[in-house]
Formats: sequence, C-alpha cells, structure tokens
Amino acid sequence: MGTLNKADSSVPFMRLLSRLDSLTSDRRYSFMFSSMMVRDILPEVMSRILRIPVNGKPISIIDLSGVPAEITDVVVSVLCRTIFDFAVWGQKKQQVPVLLVCEEAHRYIPDRLGIGFEPTKRAIAQIAKEGRKYGVSLCLISQRPSELSMSILSQCATLVALRMSNERDLAFVRSALPEGSSGLMEVLPALRSQEAVIFGEAVTVPVRVLLNSLPPEHLPRSGSASFSTTWQGEATSEDLVSQTVLHWRQQNR
Repeated sequence: MGTLNKADSSVPFMRLLSRLDSLTSDRRYSFMFSSMMVRDILPEVMSRILRIPVNGKPISIIDLSGVPAEITDVVVSVLCRTIFDFAVWGQKKQQVPVLLVCEEAHRYIPDRLGIGFEPTKRAIAQIAKEGRKYGVSLCLISQRPSELSMSILSQCATLVALRMSNERDLAFVRSALPEGSSGLMEVLPALRSQEAVIFGEAVTVPVRVLLNSLPPEHLPRSGSASFSTTWQGEATSEDLVSQTVLHWRQQNR
C-alpha cells in the first residue's frame, strides 16, 4: 500500500507524506530533522546540558520560548527525566550536584487535576521527592504560588517570597510560615523591588532581605517596557514590522 500505486487507497499516505514534509521544512523542528543519519550523541548532549566539563560556564539556560507550545511540556518532561536518570546512574565518587531551576513552574505542575501534562508532573515530582539522594535539587519559580501542586511544594525546604498581594498567594505563604512569624505577612504586600522574605532551612530564622543590584553588563536581557518614555516620541524605525515578521518566520532572534 505504501507504494502509492492505487489512487483510491493512497490518500491517507499522501496526507502523511504532506504532514512529514511540512514538519521537516519547519525551522522549529530542525533539531530533529537536521540530519538523516542516526548516531549516538547522548554523551555530547548531556555534556552540553550539564556543563561537564564546566569551562567557566557553570549555568545552562534552555530557552523554550521558540519551541511550539504543543511540545513544550514534552521537552520539559524529557529534560527532567534525563537529568534525574543521569544522576541516578552516575558514579557516587564523581557525582556532580545539579540544581534544576524551573521558571514559570505553574505551567508544568498546576495544582488542579486534569490540567497540565501528567508526565511532566511526575518527572518534577520525582526530582522533588528523591532528587536529594542523587545530588539533584529543584528550584521552582512562579508568580502564582497558589496554583502550584501542593504535594510538590511541600518538598521544598526553603521559600523566597517577593512582593505579592493576591489573597490566595498570601494564604499559601501564611500556611508555610513557622509560628511566631506572622508579622512578616504584613510586609509582603508592601515590599519594594529587590526586597524578599526568606524562611526555611536556608536561614536560621525568617528574615527580610534586600537583594544586591547587578552591574548593567550582567543584567538579563529583559525588563519592563518604558511606556511613558516610548509613547512621547516616534522611537521606532519604519522597518520595525517587516524585521519582526522576518524574525518570526525564520524563528531567529
């Protein structure tokens, strides 16, 4: 049937071929279809992900903003399971501790049942419950802690709370605070930028801190837009739209 000799029976196969052609020509999937040769590159991939050897670059940032939304959860699940399995099968004497930082964690481990990708939940939950034994730690970052899975959050030993005013989020932090530290709840809605409240195993007692300012060259390439300044003048060039559309189509920043 795959020879496509008969027109009446080849329609499903033609649709499949068309689908495969569109995927292979899509730049977003080029990491899967860039080569037709099959070879074992897992050691090379793990070396890049975990920075082994470090070579002065101890942090790997995996940018998923350009990954199609329908496979983002799959990528996160595979990454978490791969890192955990690598730690499990590593040599104890040569084990390299790993801290896995999950940004926008409420996307991957939501509290409500039936929401989110279940394999991703299981992979992150496994690291939260068993990772310490194998040198893998977990850091969850979210603007909505009340939407995170409570079973996974309960495994986190230290909490760093920035300014928040949502009552559900405040209730979550209140439940995690030790007795006698309720006074810190009053300052959470009034914290300034770079201020935080830290409590848990990382500190002896709950404490309010002011985070250090980074030098301009070390600041991340992100931030709030300056609306008032930009709106006062014509600050953009005429080819802004065409350049943006070009980068959009090429999936290139």
